[in-house]
Formats: sequence, C-alpha cells, structure tokens
Amino acid sequence: MKDIFSYNKDIEKNAFMNWRTQHYDHIHNMIVIAEGFSDSALLLVKEILEDNSDKRADNLIFPILFNVNHSIEVYLKAICWTQNQLLDKNDTFDGNHNLQELFKKVVDLGNELNSSNDIAVFHEMLSDLKAYINELYGKIERTVIDKKGKNKTLHDITFCRYTLNNDLEPQFYINTFDNVVVDLENFYTVFQGIFDSLDSLSTHYLSLLDGKQEAEYESRQIQAEIASEPRGE
Repeated sequence: MKDIFSYNKDIEKNAFMNWRTQHYDHIHNMIVIAEGFSDSALLLVKEILEDNSDKRADNLIFPILFNVNHSIEVYLKAICWTQNQLLDKNDTFDGNHNLQELFKKVVDLGNELNSSNDIAVFHEMLSDLKAYINELYGKIERTVIDKKGKNKTLHDITFCRYTLNNDLEPQFYINTFDNVVVDLENFYTVFQGIFDSLDSLSTHYLSLLDGKQEAEYESRQIQAEIASEPRGE
C-alpha cells in the first residue's frame, strides 16, 4: 500500500495539512480547523440536496452533525481565547466539549469586552447559534443517579458518533417510534448563517488582537528608545 501521507504527481490531487496553518499563531490554526469541519458539513449537505435518490442522507447525517458540532466547539474556543487575550486574562478556553458552557463563556466575555453600542449586534450574530444549542441540548439531555443517589443531568454530545451512550442506553433517535428528521434545506440555510457569524466574530477579534499587540510592541520600542537616550548630568 502506498503511504497515505504522501505526494500525488498531480498537485490538484494533494491536500496540504500545513499550507493554511502558521507555526506560532495557534488561534489562527484553530480557526483553520473549525472552517474545515464546517465546510465539509455544508459541502456534504449541498451534494445531498442535489441528489438524494439513494437516501444516503440517512447515514451521512451523522458525520454531518459531528462536523457541525465540532466546528462550533473549535470556533467558540478560538473566540474565547482571543477575548481573554484582549482582556489581558491568562485564561485560554475550557477544555471540555460542552457547547452550552463554551457558548456562555463567549457571551460573558463578549459582554465584558464589547461597548454598549456593539452588544446588540454581538447578541444578534449569536442568536441562531444559541437557538440551535438550546434545541440540541433539549434532545441529548438525560438524567442519571449519581453515586450519592442524587439526580444528575447529562448531555451526551457523542450522539452522532455512537448509537448508545456511556451507559449503553439508546440515543434519543433510537429510543423512539416516531421518525427523527432533519430538514436539510433548512439545515443548510441555518448553519451557513451560523458559520458566517462565527467566522466574522473570530476574524473581528483577531483583528483587534493584532492591533492591540502591534500597539503594545510600538509602545515598548518607544520606551526602549527613551531609556537608551543619554541623560545629562
């Protein structure tokens, strides 16, 4: 077998994993990954909408949903990290997969960071994402009994990777007699808007961060020049 990580003589038939990434800009690299997962999800949906005569949507919906959710997760983490740097905080992002918690963190930091004139626009850009996360978490929520005998609420984000949860119980779409359906035309429209907003926000914050870092660098240069000037006795 030829190595998977190898060249094709036709350059158009190669994928370069480090062409869009940068050595030292980790937030930029996270956004590259987020875009890859969102683009792949929308591309698959677009192809299915053009021809679903073989009903391939019924199994492709699982990787599509995984790609959508992972893209959202990485976008939120990248935005959160950028917001923290703009606010001179040492935090990066929460290392879990909880979209609700990640979304709340981005909103809290955005409220702290944005001016009063920008708050309404910020919340409007995230309104569809908020609605989707609330809908999704209503589907994947379940209650279990913890070791202390108390009820504990869990949200199983692995629903599109496994048909069983960690307790080997069926996921919400298995454990029902009713059809669980995704309107793919609506899906494409909604997520195209969500990802446009996430891309715009991440780009906006990165631009602010670049400006902040450049201003700080120039300030240090000026201070260094002043400190190096000879002083009269």
